[in-house]
Amino acid sequence: MNTMQTRQAADAAFEQQEAGSALMYQLFDEAGQYDDIVPLGRGDPDFDTPAHAIEAARQAMLHHVDEPSPPEGILALRQAIARRVKAHNGIDVDPATEVCVTNGGVEAIRLMHLTALNEGDGLLFPEPNYNSYRDSLRFARGVLQPVLTESKDDFRIRPERVEAAITERTRAMLLISPGNPNANVISPEDMQAMLDIAIRYDLLILADDIYDTFIFDDFIHATPAALPGGKERTLTLNAVSKAYAMTGWRVGWVVGPADLMARFKELKKALSGGSSIAKQHAALAALTGPQDASHMMTDVLVRRRQLVLDALDEMGLPYGIPQGGQFLFADVSGTGVKDVDLAFKLLHDGHVLTIPGSCFGAPNENYIRIAFLTTEENLREGMNRFKDVLDQVRSTG
Repeated sequence: MNTMQTRQAADAAFEQQEAGSALMYQLFDEAGQYDDIVPLGRGDPDFDTPAHAIEAARQAMLHHVDEPSPPEGILALRQAIARRVKAHNGIDVDPATEVCVTNGGVEAIRLMHLTALNEGDGLLFPEPNYNSYRDSLRFARGVLQPVLTESKDDFRIRPERVEAAITERTRAMLLISPGNPNANVISPEDMQAMLDIAIRYDLLILADDIYDTFIFDDFIHATPAALPGGKERTLTLNAVSKAYAMTGWRVGWVVGPADLMARFKELKKALSGGSSIAKQHAALAALTGPQDASHMMTDVLVRRRQLVLDALDEMGLPYGIPQGGQFLFADVSGTGVKDVDLAFKLLHDGHVLTIPGSCFGAPNENYIRIAFLTTEENLREGMNRFKDVLDQVRSTG
């Protein structure tokens, strides 16, 4: 495939993604007309932001409103991030040169792409995947190089498939663990294999650890920057969004080697400058204060996950085991109804909001994403309505 054909294929994939994003927001808009909607679609935590983080923001607005912030964030927050990634992820970074605070995870994604990729560079891209990565890759004029995963394999990213997808234009690989929408956790063995491939082909790694506090059963979270030879080629993203129920606060971070982070910080300065002082102090309090709320969320998600799994088992719908995160990707191919049609039928007939797999790129038209980010009572009601709609589909099929 020549350069023009590659660009045309990439543009076609991005156009499909734009259609998927538009479809997702159409579903969100239509869901708003139902007073009894059961929200199993959006990825926003339904938990409360910890009270001490809110109070820290209030105090900052009272006493720190004129405090200047460099583009990379206030030093106290960068120091807290450095301690957090060392204790939780095993990544040793210098807060002065190897940490940058961002306006949430999405800005972090955008800046990682711009830092790692030049126009025409290829990014190894596990499918299915979160929409913002395609958006950011297109913004950077990079080339999407898909690596397919399958529900029968619990959406494992197979190292041999990653290596087989490498071309002369490949510059980096994307590793998200746990994943969205597929909830796969990359095992330590596979993570080491991915790093070995990156070293062998001199690739950069873009790692997303945003769900790293939500790991289920006996699965183990690993991150490439913590492995020997990994830090010097890895940019690692995280945020307070999920672990502290602070999605709307828009505070994230990226850590990486000083040379890459120097470029990252220059891009941050040009794109948005320093982040809000009030929200930086809220994030600082979340990271350094009591962690009870974060631990509680993990325990609750474990129960919610099991409730959804039991309901899907009863309906006879296959799925990849959600090993972490907040989502489940259910296989609806056996229903005889495509994902988009089923999602709208669930919305209109059952008042249940789900997301079609097609919203996460191709080929995912056989899947529905379910987020277990609502109360157990709502989940039971939603899954009961899901079953009623499915029974109706099967009886008329």
